[in-house]
Amino acid sequence: MNVASHLAILAASSLLAGCGLFSRAAPPPAAAATAAVGPGSAAPVRQADPAALDPQPPLEFRCGERRVELRHFGELATLGVDGKVFTLRPERSASGMRMVSVDDARTGIWVKGNSALLSLAGVEQPECRRVAERPLFRAVGNEPAWRLDIGAQGLELIADGGASRAFASAPLVVEAEGLRSYQATSAGGELEALVFDRVCVDTMSGMTHPNTVEVRWQDRVLRGCGGDPARLLQGEPWEVVELDGRAVADPARITLGFAAEGRLAGSAACNRYFGSYALSGEGLRLSPLGATRMACEPRAMEEERRFMEVAARVSGFAIAADGGLELRAGERVVMRARRPPGPR
Repeated sequence: MNVASHLAILAASSLLAGCGLFSRAAPPPAAAATAAVGPGSAAPVRQADPAALDPQPPLEFRCGERRVELRHFGELATLGVDGKVFTLRPERSASGMRMVSVDDARTGIWVKGNSALLSLAGVEQPECRRVAERPLFRAVGNEPAWRLDIGAQGLELIADGGASRAFASAPLVVEAEGLRSYQATSAGGELEALVFDRVCVDTMSGMTHPNTVEVRWQDRVLRGCGGDPARLLQGEPWEVVELDGRAVADPARITLGFAAEGRLAGSAACNRYFGSYALSGEGLRLSPLGATRMACEPRAMEEERRFMEVAARVSGFAIAADGGLELRAGERVVMRARRPPGPR
């Protein structure tokens, strides 16, 4: 028996011993590794099916034209490439998660977030990108870097810059006022995510998110932000109350309507305008705005000119303590807006 087969059996055995963590029934005897007994008989081994024992969904990557699958079994893993399966062991790395073949250290994969570097017999392959469904909810944090995805299959936590990973299926979801809790069990212990309906600013990127998040796992509490920042912008159009520090005469005549799929439209004091917006790790950007060409009184035309000029400089946004919208150029607030006041 070669080293790869031996380690694969050890990995399967350790998973069988711990399968109670997932409330899963033990496999039938035929699925477990068994040895024939009898004088002079060999000891044939029937190895458990790794896919049946693995509580975590595999990580899939596309490396150029290749599609590879990384499947974890405790500290070990298997790497499927071109119909071949390699058993991998962890190797120390300065960042991310690096694993190499137990039979040939020139074959392995180095995962850093959603990208990876693949080497086959010492030949570096094109950069790999993770193939995954868009999560229902994502949270991120820093120092150390971590990410939590809540999807249809369960909770997936990637922490310590990619060096630690946990998966927990079928979480218990508890709803309370201003709070949503997800509780489940991973191979490394209880995994819980608390999602608060409270605005959060990412400490690294400065991006504003709709939720504050706490993740509790292995006696650790990871704090960060979650949810789609676009949710804070979308909804009823904002009324602009200030441009470059100067109050707007009639806020109802200058509006910001952030719609789905990055569409932006509204009124610019005189004309209707249209364009797009984009959110990224760098902030918020508005495209050059197109507009109708109607003429209005001089003061409205001047405010429209100022609005267009300010919009072109926007590089980020924040939600003020009173719930108002602040659009920024660098650190400076260049536009303030509010949701329309209710019925009077």
